[in-house]
Amino acid sequence: MAQSTLEIVEVRADDPAAIDAAYEINEAAQRADVPDFPPECRFLHRATFAVPPPADERHVYLALDGDTPAGTLQLDLPRLDNLDKANVELSVRPEHRRRGIGRALAAHAAGVARAAGRTGWLGFSLDAAAPSAFSAALGLTNGLTDARRRLLLADVDEAAVDRLHAEGLERAAGYSVVQWRNDLPSEYLDDLAALDSSFIAETPMGELAYEPQNVTAERMRRQYEAFAAWGTRRYETGIVHDATGRLVAWTAMRVAKTVDWHAWQLITLVHPAHRGHRLGIVAKVANLRAMRAAEPAVTTIDTFNAASNSFMISINEAMGFRFREYWSNWQGPI
Repeated sequence: MAQSTLEIVEVRADDPAAIDAAYEINEAAQRADVPDFPPECRFLHRATFAVPPPADERHVYLALDGDTPAGTLQLDLPRLDNLDKANVELSVRPEHRRRGIGRALAAHAAGVARAAGRTGWLGFSLDAAAPSAFSAALGLTNGLTDARRRLLLADVDEAAVDRLHAEGLERAAGYSVVQWRNDLPSEYLDDLAALDSSFIAETPMGELAYEPQNVTAERMRRQYEAFAAWGTRRYETGIVHDATGRLVAWTAMRVAKTVDWHAWQLITLVHPAHRGHRLGIVAKVANLRAMRAAEPAVTTIDTFNAASNSFMISINEAMGFRFREYWSNWQGPI
């Protein structure tokens, strides 16, 4: 492909045709690379242009091969922490690959990131046994291997999950379950912010150079306002320590507005001082039950864990999650 035929343009919030073109490229690439992945919610994709992630400065670009949209780049520049980093996602239509489009998008990302004072970038992709030529050319290495696991609700051993939950409740005397959906409970907001802030420090991060986030109550409020604007339906369960009234464990799931057959299992955290009481199991099973009661169309749940996080993986597998594949968290200097 002659370089002169390639143009990279930024996608504006007032250009619905370009927004939809970026969506179609992402979906075509995903269907080719990970065909069993759930599609991105089209409503969410469009909504993030009107309501961007509140903690990031987001830029989205199209690569035009002549007049044909052939690739996309999403560049997120954290605004509150990790101010030296840029998070990069790029996709190229399968029929336009091996023409230099991916490298051109990466070079564009590097230029924008450097101009913003960023010195390192991060990405996430399906794992390979060794870094691809593309990653190697960019100087990227895998800082952390994640594993995706899937729960098919039709295959759940309900009796086994009931036993798991009952055993957890026996160990969780002195704790109570609280649940909510999209609205954050104000009485626990500070505790939730503290738990969220601890995520990076409390979960395996391998060699990934990413500093803990300082999540405040106000930052959480703004993020949940964005979730609402994006149309996501969230199901969250917390565990309260009865003696102190503090929320000490938390798990969350979400269902997208236009993908009602699928849910994502998200964060699960237990305060270090309250581990050993099976609070993670109690929270996750209770949350699963709440989501299933409200979302009868959901048949499939996916989750990611660090491949070295044997404790959380053991809980997920006891609930019926089964391994699908490994993913790489790429990092390197810009």
